Amino acid sequence: MSGTVVLITVLVAAAVAAVLIAAYFRLLPAWRGARLRKRFGPEYDAAVAAAQGDRSVAERELDERLRRHRQTSVRTLTDAERDGHTRSWSTVQEGFVDDPAAAVGDARALVERIMTDLGYPDRAGGFEDRLRDLSVEHAHAVAEARRANVALSPAEQADTEHLREALVACRGLVTALLGTPPPTLRSEPGLAPKRPKDPAPEATR
Repeated sequence: MSGTVVLITVLVAAAVAAVLIAAYFRLLPAWRGARLRKRFGPEYDAAVAAAQGDRSVAERELDERLRRHRQTSVRTLTDAERDGHTRSWSTVQEGFVDDPAAAVGDARALVERIMTDLGYPDRAGGFEDRLRDLSVEHAHAVAEARRANVALSPAEQADTEHLREALVACRGLVTALLGTPPPTLRSEPGLAPKRPKDPAPEATR
């Protein structure tokens, strides 16, 4: 093989490699975004909104959540721990009628206690950081919590309806963490699933 042919072959190979590398780096952000969107679901959009529309900033933050999660040794609750947290949720829910704001505060505290028992580390950023940690495995429950503004203090959730929504969202977080839904008390308006209406009796002829 002549030197000219070898040179041409090397140049063509180098050009092809350059095209492939350029295509890789051009497509990499799209692949990364698709992977994160699939993993985080609605939390991906929340992260983009929090980054004021900057997807690269949002995706770096989501990658950081994944990194922290990989470094966290989440364990399985014992039956006794799960039963204890279930009873605690019943107590929290029973208090909603008398003091909705206090019940929401207690519900958030219970979520944090369960996370601690599971092995999640303490976070300096308050409940918002707790939601970020949970979003890696429980993105849809976190999305419901965000819609209900669970990260706000109970005092900031002005009326009873907002507090009710926050408590229901906390129940979703507790369910995700325990793996089974805690009991819902039918005596508390708005917290129990609605029963289907009985069919109207047929009119007498």
